[in-house]
Amino acid sequence: MQPTTRSIILLIIAIAACLFSSGASSTAATAQQNAASASPTASIKLQPYTAPDQSASAGVPSGWTVTNGTQTVIQMTGPQGAEIVLGKTFIARNAAFQAGQHGTGGADLSMPYSANLEQKMTMILQQGAALGGMPTPLITFTSATPIQLPPALGQCGRFVLNATSPKGPLMIMGAFCSLPLDSAGIFKNILIEAQAPSSVAPQDAPIASAVFASYKIPAAMLQKKVAPFTAPPMPAGGVGAAGILPGLKASNTFADCFDESVIRGYGPSQLPQECGGRLPNP
Repeated sequence: MQPTTRSIILLIIAIAACLFSSGASSTAATAQQNAASASPTASIKLQPYTAPDQSASAGVPSGWTVTNGTQTVIQMTGPQGAEIVLGKTFIARNAAFQAGQHGTGGADLSMPYSANLEQKMTMILQQGAALGGMPTPLITFTSATPIQLPPALGQCGRFVLNATSPKGPLMIMGAFCSLPLDSAGIFKNILIEAQAPSSVAPQDAPIASAVFASYKIPAAMLQKKVAPFTAPPMPAGGVGAAGILPGLKASNTFADCFDESVIRGYGPSQLPQECGGRLPNP
């Protein structure tokens, strides 16, 4: 494997790109194919944008406006009510979900870690509606495709869903990762998504694909983003090399496996055993 210090695209971007590829599930692929026939992704022109804090960058389509760019998150709005959110992180405490209630210890919400990805995505959408004073949305998944990863790396998948809103029905497409539970019972959830009124969503699919593919984050910021919310306890060996090295190796393996499995999309025949593959470990 290559060193983890190399520049890499945010881990969830590759998953989101898969959503619009020929290998995507039927609903997502159909939406993309319909949109691509009228406006191919390759022809979409993007204006480069870098967050003021240098934490992330992405391309902005013509007619779209960036509304937030900080701490690896970029949000933008487009014509006809469309919106794209890149790299939004939700800190969750492993506990029963209560819409509109923040979790303890700095968590954005509480929800069971044992819930599947669709359930977690639903709870996050319900939490957003409750905090915004809106009715609980009705959510229907039309596609939910998991990405096969070793359990130690968490859960990731791509999705397409329909949701109700005060302004009318929405179609939401994207990718969602739920990272491992840390020592304090807290886990990170990272979302990249595009949403638009259902009547215009198919036309926006190739635009979202182009923006997803343009999103980048420096390697150091990525490592911080996917690190546990709660710092792991000090190794038994203290700060000496004997105590630090095992932790460093585990951290590097974690980052390498995300890079190769999730970002690069390598299959079992291309991955070492420590990443769930069949090749010898390096």
